[in-house]
Amino acid sequence: MKSIISLNPQKKKKMSIFSKVNLPEELLINIFCRLPAKSIGQLRCVSNPLNSLLTNKHFLKNHFTSKIHFQEPEKLMILSNSTSFHTITIKYNNVFSNFVNFQPTPSDHFVEICGSCNGLVLILNNNDSLVLINPLTLDFKKIPSCPFALDPIGSFSMYGFGYDYVNEDYKIVVISRYDHDNEYEPDILDMFMDIYSLKVGSWKRIKSSPYDHAVAELASGVFVNGALHWLASKMPDYASVIGGFVLSDEEFVEVPAPSCLDKSKFVFDKLVVLKGCLCMIDNPEGSRINVWMMKEYGVEESWTKFCVDGIDFYDFLKPLCFVRDDGEVVLNVDGEKLMVYNVQEENSRDLEVDGITDRFDSVGTFVESLVSPADPNLFGIEG
Repeated sequence: MKSIISLNPQKKKKMSIFSKVNLPEELLINIFCRLPAKSIGQLRCVSNPLNSLLTNKHFLKNHFTSKIHFQEPEKLMILSNSTSFHTITIKYNNVFSNFVNFQPTPSDHFVEICGSCNGLVLILNNNDSLVLINPLTLDFKKIPSCPFALDPIGSFSMYGFGYDYVNEDYKIVVISRYDHDNEYEPDILDMFMDIYSLKVGSWKRIKSSPYDHAVAELASGVFVNGALHWLASKMPDYASVIGGFVLSDEEFVEVPAPSCLDKSKFVFDKLVVLKGCLCMIDNPEGSRINVWMMKEYGVEESWTKFCVDGIDFYDFLKPLCFVRDDGEVVLNVDGEKLMVYNVQEENSRDLEVDGITDRFDSVGTFVESLVSPADPNLFGIEG
């Protein structure tokens, strides 16, 4: 590229970023949309005209929705201590790790990854404040405190983050409840739902969820198909359900679970997303988990299952992402190590990452993008 890119921004021609070839802007966008987001960030430094082209909303939208973007592997983001994180790329047997010491303000101490969408990651701080960050560009936005938030002492909260495709808006959802004396008979009337709109820049309280979210694990919402998903119970018999909160309608819908699961128990399972599919993690035996994947969203018959077996001595096992399409999945084992499990061969191997030698606080996945959480006008990403 350097042989044809001009470093002189003073040229008056429309295509002044090129010294040897005149190309229409539409073709330039088509070419650059095939490059990874990291490469685009580097090219922005070449010249002012090139920077102008590669930062406008039209290009960013086309770059994110290009086919090459969806061929890029998911990255892992690991909170290794209170003010730093690792981003990890896994390509077959190669592991690429990048340590980032990042603290927007002295008061930020990262506790948990609460979700990701379109390259943005929502992080919870130890003072219950929220930060939205792009791990590639390190652009960030501190989310203002919710005026409706319950007192952290004596209450519990679950978070979710996703994109409203209809209204072109990123939204943060908080489900909170008071700490009841009798955890086995919670009062569903004490459930509260608050939503923050990045487009509007403010919080609002909506009507309560129709489900009982007083579950043992305060899991973050899983974003799939324009909705955030939680496992919950349905009154009056406390049957287990998958509640999908549709961000465009701001209403819950019930998503069908695998018909063979016990409806009185699967509320204690886990939800994840793998390859863009909603997944449920069932643990019927001590050394084995069943991973159910909903191949066609909303269709009960599309649930398919694969097993992770033979991994002993763990309390917590959670699939994170596929390394490749042949069936190798990365697992979070007790927050102490990463492991790669081959579904076809039914064997596993530890995944060692430089710089991570101790227990990590939280781990999540994201895709690299150029979306900025600090730019309220950068919307229009299509699903």
